[in-house]
Amino acid sequence: MTPTPPALTHEQRVEASRLAVANRRRRAEVKRQVKSGELSLEELFELAEREECVAQMRAYDLISALPAIGEVKAERIMKSASIAQTRRIRGLGPKQRAELFRALVR
Repeated sequence: MTPTPPALTHEQRVEASRLAVANRRRRAEVKRQVKSGELSLEELFELAEREECVAQMRAYDLISALPAIGEVKAERIMKSASIAQTRRIRGLGPKQRAELFRALVR
């Protein structure tokens, strides 16, 4: 038997939807800043410590947003750092972060 989600009032659903949209927009803005070079990898990890919605970003989305890194290169970096495709930034261990910095910071 699968558990059923808690019943939410209409107001709770509207608020949850509003919050989800705001979080997606914030993550899109952060990815844009990373792609343009306004936000470094170090700054992004510091930001993830302060903002939950940034910490929830998938590591793959972060890596593929970096300048000069496409999907194939992002997958190669993820594999070499032993990071699963579904891993989120907050879930990266110290060794995985070190591997990312080694692979990405030139």
